[in-house]
Amino acid sequence: MPYLQIQTNLEIKPEQHATLLANASQTVAQILGKPESYVMVALQANTPMVFAGTEQPTAFLELKSIRLPTANTTELSQKLCSFIEDSLKIPKDRIYIEFINAEASLWGWNERTF
Repeated sequence: MPYLQIQTNLEIKPEQHATLLANASQTVAQILGKPESYVMVALQANTPMVFAGTEQPTAFLELKSIRLPTANTTELSQKLCSFIEDSLKIPKDRIYIEFINAEASLWGWNERTF
């Protein structure tokens, strides 16, 4: 159910992709309290991006989930920003996150919806 997309202007070596994706998957499962078996993470590296008028390292994250705890988005933001800062060395003030609470009937999987 949870889907995290990470877009960044950093060039990330292909051999680092698997580790970053695995760590992100574990982080999302942990912070949302959901089984990792349902978590999907995508990475778009080396994306042309400008933030605050510069091409310094930046990232845009989208976190979508059914029953996203919207009352806890500040805590989710803190944890995701810390994860990106620790993993990619992107300063927290150069990260935007969009939180999307998905309707279960609009999320398909395994020939059905949730």
